[in-house]
Amino acid sequence: MPLSWRGLVRALGVLGLAWSLGCSPAQPGPRVIVLGLDGCDPQILERMLSSGRLPNFARLKAMGGLWNLSTTNPPQSPVAWATFLTGQDPGGHGLFDFLQRDAKTLEPVTSMSEVRDGSYVRKLGAPPFWEQLTARGIPATLLRVPCWFPASPQKAHTLTGLGTPDLLGSYGTFTHYAEGPAEKISGGTWVTVQARQDVVSASLIGPGNQACPLSLHLDLANHQALIEVGEPESQPFLLKQGEWSDWIPVQFPKSQGMVRFLLRSLHPFSLYVSPLNDDPGNPSLPLSNPPNLASHLARRCGRFYTQGMAEDSKALSSKVLSDQEYLQQSREVLEENRRLLRQGLSEFSGGLFFFYLSHLDLQSHSFWRDPARVEEAYLRVDAVLGEVLQAVDQRTTLWVLSDHGFAPFERVFDLNAWLAREGYLNSAPGQPLSLIQWSKTRAYAVGFNGLYLNLRGREAQGIVEAKEADSLRAELVARLKALRDPASGQPVIHQVYDSRSIYSPSLRGQAPDLVVGYERGFRVSWESALGQRSAQVFRDNLDHWNGDHLIDPELVPGVLLCSRPIKVKNPELRDLAPTILRQFQVTPPSVMAGRDLLED
Repeated sequence: MPLSWRGLVRALGVLGLAWSLGCSPAQPGPRVIVLGLDGCDPQILERMLSSGRLPNFARLKAMGGLWNLSTTNPPQSPVAWATFLTGQDPGGHGLFDFLQRDAKTLEPVTSMSEVRDGSYVRKLGAPPFWEQLTARGIPATLLRVPCWFPASPQKAHTLTGLGTPDLLGSYGTFTHYAEGPAEKISGGTWVTVQARQDVVSASLIGPGNQACPLSLHLDLANHQALIEVGEPESQPFLLKQGEWSDWIPVQFPKSQGMVRFLLRSLHPFSLYVSPLNDDPGNPSLPLSNPPNLASHLARRCGRFYTQGMAEDSKALSSKVLSDQEYLQQSREVLEENRRLLRQGLSEFSGGLFFFYLSHLDLQSHSFWRDPARVEEAYLRVDAVLGEVLQAVDQRTTLWVLSDHGFAPFERVFDLNAWLAREGYLNSAPGQPLSLIQWSKTRAYAVGFNGLYLNLRGREAQGIVEAKEADSLRAELVARLKALRDPASGQPVIHQVYDSRSIYSPSLRGQAPDLVVGYERGFRVSWESALGQRSAQVFRDNLDHWNGDHLIDPELVPGVLLCSRPIKVKNPELRDLAPTILRQFQVTPPSVMAGRDLLED
């Protein structure tokens, strides 16, 4: 029977496609799924696996294996995830800490993004490995990507994660409306209000101090309040005492966003309002690529936290949220992420798929002293892993990895207070970095592991000559390594690293001169990280933030699991990018020094 015209066209199309593929039918390509578990600790994981409490982790381990994964130096999330994204060490990608110093302004600055000429700019200084894939027509979807805000126009589909700000430009500023005198709280704003005839009137504050009216009509008898946000024509909603609201849209004169409410108490009045998040249904920030990906996910999954660190540990540490209130919020964050993960996997057919979860990291930071609660977080993540395993078939490789492990945070060491006591730094307690007496300062600390020399010609008011720098470095290293905690006699510093010997040269000039690796149990003070100092060199850590990993990288390795056995001993975080590229038959660029974990 002769072919119809449409049949002939269809046949020619099939022949043409076969010819373009080497005269053979197209074969489905490999699929790679990567689940990033921030803060998953190998010791906790092994302990729970031994007790049989993590069936899905056990299943994945049996498929391929479980290994310790060497992290970056320092073992900080932005530094480590940037290495995963780029396959390069910090000297190649330019992220050395959560906070770095601006040598010209002498102020601490965030490392992941900044505002230039009114627009956000990502500070990652190297291209991500998935560009090598999409350039060859291999699809890539990455959701909740750390260090990737703002999302940029690329062939990959991306949704930003860690490092995405709230609409005030911070990494999460909550508000507490309460009766009584205002208190100073870290990470939030206390607004004093007063109930008049069972009505509380206030304002939500948005970008540029824009205000949106907020009123609550208190129903004391029924333990609830009718809440109105915005003008009278807005839709009021009822909220019971102790109940979290859904996401509530907030309209300001020139912008919009969304918040969640927790009515903590009616008498005395206490209302927690989440940081002002960008609404993924109608975003004003560059949250995704393509730009409509965020709104697509919001339609499919409902609104979700868009700020990078969604779990409000700051409100917990400030005692604005109780343990139970925080735990409920963090579990709801996990459920939001779980819906996003399910949606992403349902749309994933080939190429690369990545998803990031912060749940283990934030629970470990906040509840390290309560092992049962930390283990509950591992149980919940094990259930999430079970869903991911359902997407693994013969042509799919699943990688599960963490950026670092965890350790107790028992003692605070104020590096800047020590530098001041020893005569290297001239500053008063609480004095900002810019007001230090630089003419009498030879060294100072900014960030959680960084130590800088006040070099002439580099720092704005430098006094240390280049010929003196090496001897000053050696002196600081020797004295820090010899340091002991007067309360216990224990060493404080595991190792001090010269950045010239641990980082590749491309962007090494932006690194601290020395990187301080603390012993387990110790961590630098919050004041020192901001370039300030307290009055004490040592103190007990009484904060709710009682677990950490900002210590020596040898002491907090991450974990690596794979659905296939790896063939390289002692895997490192920088090995993942080149390994994944080779799974798609793509030769990694020469700047990626990592090994292929699946080859001898």
